[in-house]
Amino acid sequence: DGARHSLVTVAERTRANMSAAAPSSASAADEADLIAGQKVVGCEMIQQMGILLRLPQVVLASAQVMFHRFYARRSVKKFDVRHFAMGALFLAAKVEEQPRKTRDVVNVANHLEQRRAGQAPQPVDIFSQRYATYKDRLVKAERELLKELGFILYTEHPHKFILNYAKLLTVDEGTSKRLAQHAWNFINDSQRTDACIKHAPEVICCAAIFMSARVLQLKLPSGWWELFDAQKDEMDAVVAQISALYSRPPARYVRLQPDPE
Repeated sequence: DGARHSLVTVAERTRANMSAAAPSSASAADEADLIAGQKVVGCEMIQQMGILLRLPQVVLASAQVMFHRFYARRSVKKFDVRHFAMGALFLAAKVEEQPRKTRDVVNVANHLEQRRAGQAPQPVDIFSQRYATYKDRLVKAERELLKELGFILYTEHPHKFILNYAKLLTVDEGTSKRLAQHAWNFINDSQRTDACIKHAPEVICCAAIFMSARVLQLKLPSGWWELFDAQKDEMDAVVAQISALYSRPPARYVRLQPDPE
């Protein structure tokens, strides 16, 4: 939308700086971009499945953090992002006490896959081989996630700070609500990047508020982020990551081949 497009210039400057320090091999840079794109695909799949399953945002955020933590250690070439998006959401729903049935998760994953392939969505027959394959992928992905994450699954999200921060920084309720709503949207977008595993939730919240204030043309107190123990350079790094999303082409799933061992 218009608000997000106003930040594309930030993204362009960021990408220019990144390209100056990029590997000399164009193919290496292209591969890194392709891998980043597949992570975006997985996070968007989590968001879409969560909406279809009517899950609260906290479940989607937890799933996306698990997803990023997993791929910080494992390769998207070896572990298909579609399977681990499904597994992360299934696991996060349990952790956040909003469990969904296996068949419901399989059905929404199948629905998205059919839609991606341009097919008319049809419920998957629970007695079919297709259902058995999806269920097996889901169970294996959940087990692999638990093993890789060491059963450490609790996550604190930036969303919890938004209302308090917005109230402290504004003088009237209407402005506070507008600032908080825009910041909420930017935080949701940030979950498609690995900012959630690189930066503290308070920093991400400050970055989202900074971006929201620019869109709304609100003047905030000088150095306001220091009230929330955020550093300007860290906040700028998150802003750059989120802004870069808006100048990316739409992410498309690509089946990647594992590197030879």
